[in-house]
Amino acid sequence: MSDRYLDFINSSFGQTVASALGLPTPPRLQRAKSAWAERPLEGKAVLVGGDAQATLSAPLLAALSATGAQLRIAADHAGLAPVKAAAAAQNLALTGEPLPGTGEPASHALVFDASGLQTPEQMRQVYEFFQPRVRALPRNARIVVLTRAADACKEAGAKAMSMALRGFVRSLGKEVGKNGTTCNLLEVAAGGDAHLEAPLRFFLTSHSAYVDAQVLRLTKGGDAVSLADSLNGRVAVITGAARGIGAAIAEVFAREGAQVIGVDHPSAEGALGETMSRLGGQGLALDVTAPDAAQRIAEAAQGLGGLDVIVHNAGVTRDKMLRNMTPQQWDMVLNINLAAILNINAGLLEDKAFNKGARAVCISSIGGISGNAGQTNYAATKSALIGYVAAMAETFAKNGGAINAVAPGFIETQMTAAMPMGPREVGRRINSLSQGGLPQDIAEAVAFFASGAASGVNGQTLRVCGQNWFGA
Repeated sequence: MSDRYLDFINSSFGQTVASALGLPTPPRLQRAKSAWAERPLEGKAVLVGGDAQATLSAPLLAALSATGAQLRIAADHAGLAPVKAAAAAQNLALTGEPLPGTGEPASHALVFDASGLQTPEQMRQVYEFFQPRVRALPRNARIVVLTRAADACKEAGAKAMSMALRGFVRSLGKEVGKNGTTCNLLEVAAGGDAHLEAPLRFFLTSHSAYVDAQVLRLTKGGDAVSLADSLNGRVAVITGAARGIGAAIAEVFAREGAQVIGVDHPSAEGALGETMSRLGGQGLALDVTAPDAAQRIAEAAQGLGGLDVIVHNAGVTRDKMLRNMTPQQWDMVLNINLAAILNINAGLLEDKAFNKGARAVCISSIGGISGNAGQTNYAATKSALIGYVAAMAETFAKNGGAINAVAPGFIETQMTAAMPMGPREVGRRINSLSQGGLPQDIAEAVAFFASGAASGVNGQTLRVCGQNWFGA
């Protein structure tokens, strides 16, 4: 269902009305229209800054250079020395920040390396970099802050400053979201330095349009590969693929060249067939709670060369206040949304059905983070998946792979279209981007996690919610 208010307010007449009446004006988000590009920031400028003791300048500049970005520096900030030294060592060209009134386009993104901060006084460098520039950000700009993960810091002050940046990024995200700008944080743990490129490509491009104020932890992973073409030829199984978010995930995977096997309940076989036919994929009518579900998935994947990716998207809701909920409503949600995932993964692992480097992605929900009245069953399953991917990270890493989760917020689907108008409008607006997300937004995040380029991300849950006001 389209967001009629968003469409109206972004029309010429709507903008006039909004200005006269002081109405909120949700921005029109720029979303990806094509597959991952080798140099997605070609022709765009990224302003790079850092603190005076920053330690990530070298891998940061190397990663940004690979995207094709023009690297800009601010001549007056405290962290100029580490940036210039890293650029000189890599023979990278740096250009100065254009002066106001010169006609040069504003920087598409601000990226700040805060990995050397150890005291509250040094946090002033973060303020001095961002404060004069936030007002001039163009629409759909990007902000990314980098820090050392708190558990990788030896000193208490460094740990505290690492955590301080979480509050800073989440607050700044609420300030800049009104023009479609997003602000995210990368926490780099031991070994994560080598894996900056893929998350930067994701956070700095239109593939992450609805991801705002999130924290992503980078750790040691497998060999880094280019995000572009990283899913080409990979065999991906997607459950709940007949329609909605599952169909969108299948579409993005097909766009990236993956061999898609869409799974859905036999009752949705017709819709599944239509979706897979349109995408050139293969359909598998299957009840994910069936005892032989893992075996049938493995057999289907084996016919294409073995299983590289599985996306656990199938799920149901049976909403009732707990006092009115029947055992059948409880059991159905727990069985489909949680037990089926654990059983399928266990079966695939036991039978060694995963190819080396295989990746799994589970669809959680912000409802599992914040909770919703009438959804004790649903929220329990979605919260469980957050703990599950964290617990299974080491198991998947032993095979060179990873497992992560995506937690959608309010997404424009058939289910949300059926909501009463009042709750639907509230659900759309209670985030920093003042609008609902699209199924594509979830699909882009899932595809990122499914890529071998994201090998430094494991056991994580990423909210795709426009920085919803509820939840952690």
